[in-house]
Amino acid sequence: GTIIGPISNFHAHLPGPKQALTHYATWSMVFQPASGKYGIQLKNPAKYGVSKWDMGVAGHNPYILEDSSYRPANFAENLAKEAYEEIGLNVKVYDNLDEFLEASKVLKDQAIAFMFENFHYKTEIANEFIGLGIILTPIVKLEFKDKEVIDFKWLTLKELQGFLNSHNQYCAPLPLAF
Repeated sequence: GTIIGPISNFHAHLPGPKQALTHYATWSMVFQPASGKYGIQLKNPAKYGVSKWDMGVAGHNPYILEDSSYRPANFAENLAKEAYEEIGLNVKVYDNLDEFLEASKVLKDQAIAFMFENFHYKTEIANEFIGLGIILTPIVKLEFKDKEVIDFKWLTLKELQGFLNSHNQYCAPLPLAF
């Protein structure tokens, strides 16, 4: 499809196929190194019609008002925005992998992130150009700022596999992030 950049939440969540237009979305795993666990979030059924589990942070890239005009949010900007809105994390996103890795060695009271992959995700109903990232956080207790998320679980990879094998109410991309 034609990549159109950001898309409104209204248009992104319309039912039915979106084959002709590809929009930007940001996905991220959330990892808590001290416990060795990854986070997954439960989406609010008031917004999505049904509660589904999803990766730690995810959202469609919006436009940002800057100097009285709009520009598309890049993946790093959207990751920081979504992490704060969905689970209350203030995230410092690194552009440089070496700097991110150095910061990960002394993770104290600040969540950090790195966007490491871009790819086209197209299914029968989705058509997105994805920025995939990882958030490392020392923070375990999260705050749901925008009511989009109603629960959050911390799971080891083995627990996550068991969870995915025993549940079917999760967003299709969730296993892809792991």
